[in-house]
Amino acid sequence: MQFIAKWIARPSAMLFFPMALILYDFSAYLTTDMIQPGIINVVREFNADVSLAPASVSLYMAGGMALQWLLGPLSDRVGRRPVLLTGALIFSLACAAVLFTTSMEQYLVARFIQGTSVCFIATVGYVTVQEAFHETKAIKLMAIITSIVLIAPLIGPLCGAALMHFVHWKILFALIAVMGFIAWLGLLFNMPETIKKRGAPFSATGVARDFRAVFHNRIFLTGAVTISLSYIPMMAWVAVSPVILIDDGGLTSSQFAWTQVPVFGAVILANMVVARFIRDPASPRFIRASVPVQLTGLVIAVAGNLLFTHVWLWSVLGTSVYAFGIGLIFPTLFRFTLFSNDLPKGTVSASLNIVILSVCAASVEVGRWLYLDMGGRLIFHTMALVSGVAMAFFLAALLRLLKERSESMAAEE
Repeated sequence: MQFIAKWIARPSAMLFFPMALILYDFSAYLTTDMIQPGIINVVREFNADVSLAPASVSLYMAGGMALQWLLGPLSDRVGRRPVLLTGALIFSLACAAVLFTTSMEQYLVARFIQGTSVCFIATVGYVTVQEAFHETKAIKLMAIITSIVLIAPLIGPLCGAALMHFVHWKILFALIAVMGFIAWLGLLFNMPETIKKRGAPFSATGVARDFRAVFHNRIFLTGAVTISLSYIPMMAWVAVSPVILIDDGGLTSSQFAWTQVPVFGAVILANMVVARFIRDPASPRFIRASVPVQLTGLVIAVAGNLLFTHVWLWSVLGTSVYAFGIGLIFPTLFRFTLFSNDLPKGTVSASLNIVILSVCAASVEVGRWLYLDMGGRLIFHTMALVSGVAMAFFLAALLRLLKERSESMAAEE
């Protein structure tokens, strides 16, 4: 561990590696958030069906799942640096490629490739942070990173809506491509290598064996399901809200952008609370206290749409309260699940992201189907409430398993 200690001792690495990772992550978010107010314009320009609008998000998430099986084990064997640097460069090129799209199909292919950035960031970038810092510091640092990155959903729709009054929507992707390239340069000069001892040579048998071991771990499985269920209300909202509020609700792009501010602002506020005020974010008592906040938000969304007629108030209010509740504990849930076993963390992270993105992609499609074909906002938010209740049960099971593991390790000592 001396190589990690030496790197941490370098102030420049402490500062500039997280900054470059944040810029890369921030840019990846912007590919969805800046175009979100104009996605209906994209669909119409390519003469496609409006029902394809949410596919821009679901295919992005599918891209984020596509390479998980490869990148985690690969980074365990060849190192974190070469894998993340390759991903940042691919992302920049995929954003630039949007400038040359002439059909909805080409646009969606570009979105799929852009989505692979999720693989590189979550499976390699975040794991590097977790490996370089101890538990409490890593959780707080991830909360800070998340807080900064989530400014993208706040300013992205507003900037996107404003810029599209002056430039074509494709120019947005050109700007993001430049940001991605700057992030690549930052990683090139500042990213540490936390894998000193390379793993076994890359082989299909070895990869399959590692994945099998991960998916046989009860704590990992419970944590993965808990995190996946917690994502459903937020990701379904991100994907379907343009159809709800712009296409059906009649809001302008600018009005829609403002409705997203309280939702993502709530997540940022929650992460700031964790980073600044919570001494032990891994405390089971603190984690349990967040659950009533989450469920209250989901109930507000359902009850408000059931009892009152308003195009956006109850949906936005309920989703914002939920976002604050889940933002309080997400970095901790990720840490718990990642370190649930002693297997290579690249493989564990890849396994986790495969589960999360599979569930999210499916939930976007289910949410779109429920809203468009099964009754509108009420049943859409009911899906979110069901997932929130299920998440609470799995969270309780996760905490129980962690307690049993801790007691077992203490008894062995």
